[in-house]
Amino acid sequence: MDHTPAIGAVPATPQALRLIVLDTGDRRWKRLTEQANAAYRQGDIPLVRAAYDDALTEAEKLFETAMSLPASFPAPVIYNISCHNLAELCDKAGEKEQAGAFYRQAYDRLLLAAQSSATPLGMRVSCVQHLKLALAVLIQHLQSDPNSDPIIADVIDRARITAYSVFRIAEHARQADADCPYPGPARHFFQ
Repeated sequence: MDHTPAIGAVPATPQALRLIVLDTGDRRWKRLTEQANAAYRQGDIPLVRAAYDDALTEAEKLFETAMSLPASFPAPVIYNISCHNLAELCDKAGEKEQAGAFYRQAYDRLLLAAQSSATPLGMRVSCVQHLKLALAVLIQHLQSDPNSDPIIADVIDRARITAYSVFRIAEHARQADADCPYPGPARHFFQ
């Protein structure tokens, strides 16, 4: 097989290659999640767990790749779904501690990415939007422990402070883009 590029072919940029990785990974993640869901309907719990574990691994790769792109990609929702699928599976099996670990994993990942100035602004906003769902199920899970009130207050405060900060930065970036007399976005100054 000839691997010589076609005459006039433009070499792929790193961003174009990341987009290809995202598209391939997204399709793989969907296939694994659908496989797990089908196995669940059949009652094959070991296959469900294996497919959901593989889907979470793929979601982690997608999240890391999306962190380097200025464009929006649904990595936060994919990651959130993957963690929650595993958490719900553990909950149904009576593995409450493991379920809590997956709920917390989703919350922590989204929170840390949203807080990081190294994360592209669009990704930070998306992480905050999906942090709301991660927070809701984490709180619901934590409420089963009568001593969890301080933990619940802490996760709510951290999410609220992060959301406020990210939305203020996004608003400043939007305003800077609108006010800037030069072509191109001024957004990079606010990340």
